[in-house]
Amino acid sequence: MKWATEIDPRIPGWLNTILNWPPFLLPMNIILPLLMFTSGYISAETGKWVWFDLTQQNPQMFRNGIFCIRFMFPFCFCLQIRWSATASPSYFQMILGWKLNGRFALTARFEDDGSAARGELTPNTDQSSGWLEGGK
Repeated sequence: MKWATEIDPRIPGWLNTILNWPPFLLPMNIILPLLMFTSGYISAETGKWVWFDLTQQNPQMFRNGIFCIRFMFPFCFCLQIRWSATASPSYFQMILGWKLNGRFALTARFEDDGSAARGELTPNTDQSSGWLEGGK
């Protein structure tokens, strides 16, 4: 079993300790993507708008688009709503449940492509921007 602990400097040490122990931390191999629906992005392959995309596997928590919703096992609900390609902020993200790294999260944030690329703790690579297809 692979466990991924993390120390988040934005929260108190005692809360990091709690979040790094079960039941708030689960082995990464039991987190299973169940369903991801994305609507309203420009396909990298065709250059055309895609209005309905249903997938199971994706290495990112979110995909770029007007609307993205994801469900994972044992429980995770992720939501992203984008209203602009250039405004700051340009989208809203919410996570409730266990992330892909096995750690429990309750997140609600307004973000733009620049802040997503910088990341919360470390830079994120391979982030798509604007309406282009890809992970967020």
